[in-house]
Amino acid sequence: MPRRIRRATLGLITSGLVMFTGSAVVAPSWASATPVHGGCVTTAAGGSSGWCGLYPGNAVDNTKELGLVAVSADGQTLTVQTQDAGTGALPATSFACLTATPSAEITHRLQQTQCADNGGVWLPFTGGALTIDVSGYPQFLDTTFTVQVAASSSAKDANGDAFYNTFSVSTVTGGGIDT
Repeated sequence: MPRRIRRATLGLITSGLVMFTGSAVVAPSWASATPVHGGCVTTAAGGSSGWCGLYPGNAVDNTKELGLVAVSADGQTLTVQTQDAGTGALPATSFACLTATPSAEITHRLQQTQCADNGGVWLPFTGGALTIDVSGYPQFLDTTFTVQVAASSSAKDANGDAFYNTFSVSTVTGGGIDT
């Protein structure tokens, strides 16, 4: 009997049919091998990230756009701004994706469906600034969350190729960043 099991197992392996038991870790649909974008200042209620570099893929030395996230002192209003890194010109299109996913787990630029699939709120805009009434999205009130900001001077819409980065944001008032 043991000899047959060995032959059957060997046959499965050589035929390409290998069965594994146990559990597997499955990455979210938006995960990839691109490193996490970071380096932006964590923004708390009443503060601003200051201008932070937005860059494509894993080319951190290719910053063509800048992004900024500011939170009102009462944590009710979020302002997102974008501009060209060299000239200060306004990008053709930009977006902000608000999501509860920690910024360290976002490994590439989210598109509209990816933002929504992960419980996020997708907010495209033209011009250099977007003001968001956070009370319209109660899941982001009095908590810490991620805002991915992207901008492109040449894309035709916010889903097009864009330079991006992620910002950790807190709307917690009176106590700083909620950890």
